[in-house]
Amino acid sequence: MKSIPFLLCISLNSCLSSAQDGNQQLQKIEAALSASQVTISQVLSDEKYMKLHPLTAFREIIKKYANTEKTVMVTANEPGKRITVKGRVLSKKGEPIAGALVYVYQTSAKGLYADTAAHVGMNDGDMRHARLFAYFKTNGNGQFEFETVQPRGYPDADLPAHIHIMMWQQGQPIDHMPAELLFDDDERLTAERRKSALEAGFLIEKHSGTPDQPVYNYVLKPIGN
Repeated sequence: MKSIPFLLCISLNSCLSSAQDGNQQLQKIEAALSASQVTISQVLSDEKYMKLHPLTAFREIIKKYANTEKTVMVTANEPGKRITVKGRVLSKKGEPIAGALVYVYQTSAKGLYADTAAHVGMNDGDMRHARLFAYFKTNGNGQFEFETVQPRGYPDADLPAHIHIMMWQQGQPIDHMPAELLFDDDERLTAERRKSALEAGFLIEKHSGTPDQPVYNYVLKPIGN
């Protein structure tokens, strides 16, 4: 029998009970989203659902109901400085891409993708199971906006903090788009790291707003155009 990921089960009965509880929560979440009784932000920022975040079934529900509203992807109790990230997705001709599906994921303020570890089975696991994530769509002007906490670079490493970002249009990946959003005020962003990030096509932006409420604006356009 396959083990249930992300849960510590001390007996078969506890495993089955946990799985049943999780399935019931997932059904409740989908029903509420389908009936517009809750928003994506309310689900992602609800402390009682945080243990579900790494689960594929939960993430598929969030993806299914992604929309153009501003998304809050962290709970009120999530440690770290709150930031707002705004973006605009453009085609290689500079035209806004409306209705694009956007996926973002990041580390916590401690530099962790999981609750207690820097990584969830390294890159592929991080992409599929990072605790802090969101799906949303671009509006008619190609814009999106989400609220999160300032991520931190991995512990015991010197990589700068970043937010991973992926995009699809009509179910197909939008190729050659920047894959990471970086922060100009990150102390790890040395001249060498900055040069390397820009060469890779990553975006680096200064914040507007206030020191207590930073806002970062990014324009995402196919690299090399």
